[in-house]
Amino acid sequence: MSISIKAKQLVLLATVSFTMTACSNVPPPAVETLAGNWKVMSIQDKPILANSSVKLNFSPDNSLSGSASCNNLSSSYQTNNNSLIIAPIATTRKMCLPALMEQESNLLRTLGKVKRYQLNKGELSLYNQQGLIQLKAKRVKQ
Repeated sequence: MSISIKAKQLVLLATVSFTMTACSNVPPPAVETLAGNWKVMSIQDKPILANSSVKLNFSPDNSLSGSASCNNLSSSYQTNNNSLIIAPIATTRKMCLPALMEQESNLLRTLGKVKRYQLNKGELSLYNQQGLIQLKAKRVKQ
């Protein structure tokens, strides 16, 4: 009978050992990064105008590009932990409907005030120096 008990203990030990090894091979969850494509959902708590497109692309090489509603934008950025500094922004010079031009002007002013960012499950929030939310965006695939 003692062989049967020892055999059961050995099987139990092997099962526990296998389970622990299998669990340790699970990769950790991916860390969210600022780099990527973002669709802006709101600027200073105002939703983006219907039928307009405001997109930001933060490249891993610290360049920033996108669509500001009417014109394309380009800049560079630096991060340190969750602080974010956006360099002066260059844009193309197309004229659009006044509402789009106003939204674009608001976006460019807002990006100039950004000092910090926060990522949460595919959502990007940008904050000013006082900690007030300036912009919200969702991660999108190219």
